[in-house]
This record gives sequence, structure tokens and C-alpha cells, in this order.
Amino acid sequence: MKFFIGIVPPLSTKERIAGFQKSFPSNKVPYFTEPHITLKAPNGLTEDKSWLAKVMTIIGNHPRFSIKLSGLDGFEDRVLFLNPEFSQGLIDLHMKLVTLLNLDLEEQKKFYEGSLYHPHLTLGETTWGGMSLEELKEMKKKAEFEFYTIPSFQVDSVRVYQKENDEPYQKLIDIPLKF
Repeated sequence: MKFFIGIVPPLSTKERIAGFQKSFPSNKVPYFTEPHITLKAPNGLTEDKSWLAKVMTIIGNHPRFSIKLSGLDGFEDRVLFLNPEFSQGLIDLHMKLVTLLNLDLEEQKKFYEGSLYHPHLTLGETTWGGMSLEELKEMKKKAEFEFYTIPSFQVDSVRVYQKENDEPYQKLIDIPLKF
């Protein structure tokens, strides 16, 4: 079983993004998981779930914060994503989770965590996401119009996802942030 921790946009934004992703038939991204910003990658989140109570405490004591998805960006020519504007609350929570799980520098590098963390909400992907480079370029053109404006949103909770074998990631639990 695998796990990761993410931030889910409000329902209307999430549905808008998922509909856009699914409008590209070769895009496998929306079939792996719902639209989200990864807060903590799977490394350090073990099957025994010994980390879950500690993660719940860290998240439950962290104040709510806002996120504004602003513009498009990518990782080389393989990933297209919506780029959140800088959010100190997001960065602080990510760093608390990485510190809590005591991940060594090599693990952080492998999963682009710690100082390498670049929050993003993936729209399409060529390597495991099934899209060609040409399709990703077309997606970018359409996304520039489709996502010209997205309302900012307050993060009230964080979602822990789980996955068994080749199944899509599913919600395990939503953990509310401190009010």
C-alpha cells in the first residue's frame, strides 16, 4: 500500500480541473487521483501507518492558509501544471512533515522535497501520464484560456491518500487544520 498527502481545491475548482484533464483522451493523470497539490510524497509514509497519528497532530496544529493558483508552468517538456503563488503556510507545513518523518537528504532529493519542494497541481504528463509532447503543447494552449482566472481558496483540511496495487489513489482521511 502507498500513501501521500495532498491539498484538494474546492469542489467547483476540482471538478473544473478534472473535466479539463479528461477532455484529453490520452491523459491518464485524472485516473490516478483527483486534482491536488502534493504536500508530502509517499517516501516515509509506511504501510504500518505508524506515522499517521504524528501527521494528524502536525496538521491539526497548523493554521489554515490560502492558496492562489496562478498561471501555468512545467517540469521540462514532460509535465504541465497549475502553479500556486508562494504560500508561506504551504511551505511551512511541507517542511514540518518532512522534518517529522526524518527524511535523509537523498530521500528529499529523490522526491523533490525540503529545499527542492515545488508545489504544483498537475494537469498532464508525458512519462507516466500517457500524453505525447504535441498533446501537452495543445493542452497548454487550451489551459492558458481555461485557467486564466481561478479564485484563491482557503485550505481548511489536508487529505491523506492511499493506494493498493494498481488502483487509483483514494481518500484515506481528511485532517482539519487549526481554526
